[in-house]
Amino acid sequence: MTVGIGLAGSGYMGRSYAECITRYTVGGRLAAIWGGTRAAQLAADYGAPTEPSFEALLARPDVDAVLLATPHSTHVGQAVAAAQAGKHVYLEKPMALNVAECDRIIAACRAAGVVLTVNKVSRFRDAPSTAKRLLDEGAIGDLRMIMARHIHPQFLIAEKSWVYDPAEGSRYLDYGAHANDQLRWYTGSEASRVAATYASYSGEGPHPQSAMVQVAMANGVMATVWMSYEVPSPGLGPSDLFILVGSTGIIECDNYGSVRLGRDGQWETVFTQPKVDYLDNYINPVRLKAFAAQTQDFIDSIVEGRRPRVTGEDARAAIEMVEAADRAGATGETVHLPLGSGYDL
Repeated sequence: MTVGIGLAGSGYMGRSYAECITRYTVGGRLAAIWGGTRAAQLAADYGAPTEPSFEALLARPDVDAVLLATPHSTHVGQAVAAAQAGKHVYLEKPMALNVAECDRIIAACRAAGVVLTVNKVSRFRDAPSTAKRLLDEGAIGDLRMIMARHIHPQFLIAEKSWVYDPAEGSRYLDYGAHANDQLRWYTGSEASRVAATYASYSGEGPHPQSAMVQVAMANGVMATVWMSYEVPSPGLGPSDLFILVGSTGIIECDNYGSVRLGRDGQWETVFTQPKVDYLDNYINPVRLKAFAAQTQDFIDSIVEGRRPRVTGEDARAAIEMVEAADRAGATGETVHLPLGSGYDL
């Protein structure tokens, strides 16, 4: 069986997925492209037809699945429409703007009996996967504390400036969708409460550009997530870092670089990833390896009739943690999870 994939979106991530589907996966085929001012050029580059509307994309009989690389605010409507048309759904992160939208997507896909997955590419990237393997092997004993940071002098992807639109959710939504999933993945637990401080120092965009979020996991692990797009140049390196502290050791994981293991009084470099230029050469195979791996899992889950490695429920949990942080940042109060106890969704 060959899975025909309809691609919605032709920007940074649209081209990334077009490259993955055509060059780095098996069993899938780029059937058609819709959406964005660059759709015609993207289609010409990859030898795929274009469609004039999303509805036309869904109407194609050779489209078995859709991959939505579109703005956040469009995800719920597009995903529900795709499911109702009988198409499997791969969503670029974040899954949606809030938990209520996530629930609509999950319900529509479940009712239609189609596969639903959401980009959680950190689970497929070599450095985070190495850190997870070390955790599972007991290399640092019992996991106790996590510090995550995503620190840049400014938002890096100029062509994704639409994320500043208030309709696309908070700045923390775009990064927190990844960070929160890594917290759940590393701890094997759910968040129980979230506190947060949001601020803007640069005046850039309508949303706070800096966030410090404290997360208590149900299994006792405590975590801090620090995100900022307004630190002075040259910034802090590594800019995308997880530090995992256990009872007997420490793991330092640069999501785009090296993994170091600290124990018995010394540090050891366990893994080093080649440098990734994800701005000027973003379709290089080193960057795309993880995206291709999750796209392949999506294709395989359709062919094999199984659940994907990342489910809609996984993505929903990450968005619930974002929504809790947004509420905490706005009110100064600690927000308990699951949401709904004393709060209106």
